[in-house]
Amino acid sequence: MTWHAVAALAEFEDRPVLAREAEGQALALYRLDGAVYATQARCTHAGALLTEGEVVEGYIECPLHYGLFEIATGRAQGGPVCRDLATYPVRVEDGQVWVEIAPVGA
Repeated sequence: MTWHAVAALAEFEDRPVLAREAEGQALALYRLDGAVYATQARCTHAGALLTEGEVVEGYIECPLHYGLFEIATGRAQGGPVCRDLATYPVRVEDGQVWVEIAPVGA
């Protein structure tokens, strides 16, 4: 696993979710109650970009069919979504957001 600098904490100033990429993985980064989380960027149901969805009380709402995923855990919260999101370890150092991703082919 390798740590990747993917965003500055200040980028969350006017939005709660950011789209980023590391090791060929499309990521959704979230700032929620002072913590930062990372999940895969696409919905497990129909592949919509979650970074275009709404953050609602600790959940990301898919913009296509309104399925909910718990941001902190990636857990699907009922129909139409039924598969959890992949989540990634995050750390914040000196205002920089880092995400741990396995190298491609590992």
